[in-house]
Amino acid sequence: MWGWLKLNRRGATLPLTIIVLALMAVAVAISYSRISAERHVGGDSRDRLGAFAVAQSGLNRFLSNLNGKPATPVTWPANPVIQTVTYNDLPGGTAQVDMMLLRESTTTLLPAVYAITSRGTYTAAKRFNSITPPAQRIVGTYALWVPTPLALNGAITTLGPIDYNGNSATISGVDRCGIQANTAGIATPDGDLSLFNQQPPTYIDGTPDNAAADLGDPYPATGTGSARENVKIDWAAIEAGTAFPADLTYTGVWPPMNGGAGVLGMEDWPVIRVNGDLTLPASGKGVLIVTGNMIWNGTPLKTWEGVILVGGSLVHNGGGNVYGAVVTNLDVKTGSAPLTTDIGNGTKTYWYDSCAISRALGHIGSIQRVRNGWTDSWSSY
Repeated sequence: MWGWLKLNRRGATLPLTIIVLALMAVAVAISYSRISAERHVGGDSRDRLGAFAVAQSGLNRFLSNLNGKPATPVTWPANPVIQTVTYNDLPGGTAQVDMMLLRESTTTLLPAVYAITSRGTYTAAKRFNSITPPAQRIVGTYALWVPTPLALNGAITTLGPIDYNGNSATISGVDRCGIQANTAGIATPDGDLSLFNQQPPTYIDGTPDNAAADLGDPYPATGTGSARENVKIDWAAIEAGTAFPADLTYTGVWPPMNGGAGVLGMEDWPVIRVNGDLTLPASGKGVLIVTGNMIWNGTPLKTWEGVILVGGSLVHNGGGNVYGAVVTNLDVKTGSAPLTTDIGNGTKTYWYDSCAISRALGHIGSIQRVRNGWTDSWSSY
């Protein structure tokens, strides 16, 4: 009597199997979708880290290769990108580094400020979609160009004797800029001014007043010869060009020209190098390095703003003005016998000026990152 029930159950297995297969297909699809999404998320995370590493590598390489102050550009925002370098050989990708000037230093006493950005493109990633672009990331930092400090002992420093026949000079270690503390008007070995026409020389201002600062024993000497050690200038490195590298080299044309794409002028307060002796042809500003002897004639009247470094002697005939500092007889630092520096006679001015010195040293220094000035979220449009 129950046979009809058995007949009604025929074919139930097939729908049940289809339902199970459908559920399995849905489960596989969901699993595949989740795996694919996780694979994309994981890949994107790796790519972002790779792009970050490439961008940071480009920034580090750029800073390590920056051995001199960049040429003076138009200040941001008029011409924001002043230097662009692209590195195509970085592990994992390429980086484009842009340097932008925010504040110049030659017209102020503040250090130059730069913004440096590095856009890293990670090209080593395995992409799962051909239309997906490679990962990019931008890191940036603010940086300062910090001038190299130069220890100066006075408005005039010499490692040999110094002679002056007149009594109408102005030799002052009182900061003309009014920022730094007073220094000596003249600094010599043993504080010797015995060759000066006037005793004591009342036209010397500073610390000490009407006298010279004592650098120590002269060289060569029976004593320690400590004077040359108390002048903290690495003359051997300057002569070799490894310290105070020249922007311009004097070859008989004044003002000197560097011959490159970016021509510097006196308004840029350049470092000018003279190999051998020099008769100063005209006024100027910046750092003047003379490896030999220097002659300064009073006609026409000339003015130098900045620093003058002379390996041998300085002979100054007639008038002239120096606003900054002068150091002579630096060859004594490398073992040469001292020569007599003769500032002649007549009306002339040697006046310590910390502002002029700071501007002159603006091209000599190093790039330094600003503390807490780094970011990896630099906006780009």
